[in-house]
Parts: sequence; C-alpha cells; structure tokens
Amino acid sequence: MNTLKTRDVNQLRLLIVADNISRKMGGEAGKNLYYLQLLQERNVDVHIICHARVREELQEELTKAEFKKIRFIEDSPLQSNLWKITQHLPPRIQVGMIEQLIRLNTQLRARKLAKQIIQEHKINLVFEPSPITPKGISCLYDLGVPVVIGPLSGGLDFPPAFQYMDGSKTRTTVELIKEYSEFIHQLLPGKLKADTIIVANSQTKAALPKGCKGKIYEVIECGVDLEIWQPKIYTQPDPNQPIRFIYTGRFVDWKGVEFLLEAFKIVSEQTSAVLELVGDGILRPQLQAQVEQLNLQNKVHFHGWMKREQMATFIRECDIFVLPAVREAGGNVVLEAMASALPVIVANWAGPAKTVHSSCGILVDPCSKAGFIQGLADGMLRLANSPELRFQMGQAGIKRVKQHYFDWDAKCDRILEIFQETLHDYGAVSEQITPLQPTYRPKISSAT
Repeated sequence: MNTLKTRDVNQLRLLIVADNISRKMGGEAGKNLYYLQLLQERNVDVHIICHARVREELQEELTKAEFKKIRFIEDSPLQSNLWKITQHLPPRIQVGMIEQLIRLNTQLRARKLAKQIIQEHKINLVFEPSPITPKGISCLYDLGVPVVIGPLSGGLDFPPAFQYMDGSKTRTTVELIKEYSEFIHQLLPGKLKADTIIVANSQTKAALPKGCKGKIYEVIECGVDLEIWQPKIYTQPDPNQPIRFIYTGRFVDWKGVEFLLEAFKIVSEQTSAVLELVGDGILRPQLQAQVEQLNLQNKVHFHGWMKREQMATFIRECDIFVLPAVREAGGNVVLEAMASALPVIVANWAGPAKTVHSSCGILVDPCSKAGFIQGLADGMLRLANSPELRFQMGQAGIKRVKQHYFDWDAKCDRILEIFQETLHDYGAVSEQITPLQPTYRPKISSAT
C-alpha cells in the first residue's frame, strides 16, 4: 500500500475550487474528480466549490458526508446568454474567449464564496486544478492562505500543416486573446500571486503570464488508475475475428476523428477490421454523416460515453488504440490504453508524443493532411497484420506506465508533497500537518 494513504493528514484542511468535477465530462473535469477522491482516501479534509451542472453526478459518486462539503454555483442569466453565443463560433474562440468569460463570472463568485469557507472551516490551503490552460484567468488571490494552481498544460498550437483548421479569423482572435490576457492577468492577478504553480512541461511554463511570483514545479497532468485500467489477457488470435481498433474521447475538431475515419477507410479495404468510437461531442452528426459517405456503416460503431469500469473492460476486448489528435496537451486516454496492454497509434505532436515511446506505439508525423491520414492507415495495417508486434508493444506500454510513474497514486502523493512544501514556504504552522516523507519516485528519462 502507498505510504501516504495511511498517513494522518487530517489537519490539512483543503479547499478545491474547480468549475467541473466530473467523470462524465472527461478531460480536466475527470482529473479533478480523481484528485478529490484520492485526497479523500488519504484522509485529507476536502471542501469544494464547483458548478451546479455536476451536482447530480457528485451526489452519486460521493458519500453523504463528503457531498455536504460541496458548495455549488448556479449559472447567472449573463452566463446562459453567453453560452448560447458560443454555439455559433469556431471551437478555439469558444474555449479561448467566450468560455473564459463565462468561467470568469463563476470565478468571481467562487472567490467571494471561498473567503467565507476559509473562515468557517479554517481552511489552510486552496487548490485550483483547472482550467489547465496556462493563460486561464484565476481570481483566487489575497485569500489569507496559500494557493496552489495546476498541474497546467497547454500553450499549444496546431502543427504547421493543420493550422488551417483554425481559420484566419480564429488565428487572429487567438493572438489578440494572448496579447490582452497579459493585461487581464494584471487586473485579476490570481496566477501572478499564486504561491505555487504546477506545470506539465517546459512548453507550458513558457506560456504562463509574465510576472508569476510563485514557486514552479513540474508534474505531468495526465494519470492512470492502475486498479481500474488493468492489462488484457492475451490469447491466440482467432483469424475469423476482426481486429478491433478503438478511439475514446470527445468529438471535437482537434481530436482528429475525421482523419481517423479516412485512414480506417483504407484499412477496411484490406482487412475485416472494425472501429469502435467511444465518446460524444458537437461533431458527432458530422462524423456519422462521414461514416455513411465512406460506406463504413457496418464497420464503425458509435457507443457514446461509458462509465470508467465499463470502459476499462471494453478496451481490453479491443486490439489497438488510436488517438489521431493534432492539438492534444495531455492525452490521458493514451495512458489508459497503455496500462490496458494495447499498442497505441498517436500523432507525433505535443502531449501524446511525450508519453508514447516507439517501443509501445506508433507515432505518426502530422506533416500534411494526406500524409497524416496515410501514416495512420499504415500504422493501423502494420499492427493489424502482426499479432506478435501488438503483444510486444502492449507489454512495453505497461512497463512504460509503471517505470515513468504515470499512475494516479504517485501523482497524488507528489501533489501532497507540494502542498506541504507550499505551506512551509508560506510560513504556515506546518507542524500541524504530519510531515510527509517523499514517496514520489523521480521521472525516468523519456529516452528509455
């Protein structure tokens, strides 16, 4: 058992502030739920401020005692109207501008509420794990207790050959957002005044607003629960059964599902393979139309979202995992596939390129749209035709996850150590918290 699970950290009174804490929403919202539950397992007294949209899910996920420690923030009329506007804008403008304005309204109210909770429950540290974008605004400052933000990830653009996906207006808007975000950070200096900021990599660190005064740590923002994502049991392949490719995630443009469907069309002409698509999103109608256009209705299956235990079982029934994302800061699903002993195929760009090694997967250069599609197809065919290679890469994926400590237990222990160091640096009475002995093992070089 991990040592930090059994240590007495009852006197760490933590407030987590995050818009969304949700497994169903995936992404950073899913990470927030992992932090919450793992910290609770370690006997940390956790209070929460989050948006009311996740109320029903958290009521199912948490005990009654845990649920009572949550304060929910409802949408204001302004937020509802802004949300309607987002449906008619390009995705990056939605995320980069309108959604930030919506979130700002929530954060301003969360800051006021945080001050009350800090006083009522004698909170001694505030943790803001999302949004993970380094340019995101934080209103959590001057609270009278130290603030830890992160792990952050991002600061990414599309590969040069895919920058057309933004469009000229979007690119211009994004540049303006970046330029004016520095000014907004001066007005709302949560990031600038944070005592600690955790980043996933040097690229994210470089994208932080200028003038951050806090101590900066590096911890990858992805993680995998090894108790749930367990290796599949390999058996002799049945030549009469089709190879099953699987994609899991949102259906949004930067995930590249449209390129995957084009690549799978090439694969389907040479094999009896099927493609399982698990997830949902605004592009689902468009992707379903594309499947019909490519005449793949009998070979591509849409499953919608699955609960993690169901997903963990389902992925072990498949053979090869593909994430064709061309602007992915992390790629948590890749680690889950690796832990499940599936070989993976990813773009040789950003987050997945940092977690996947050639021993456990195939990295496809996003050199051009046509070249990327053909590269995906070549990789899929190579693995489909070689059960030995699938087995070797699957075993190497398990080894890489464990050797690099991409699991959630190690990550949570490291976060707790950072909390302790932050309290010490802040000058809080750190003796009130039982000292935590370092249990986080240093990251092994990515060259191994």
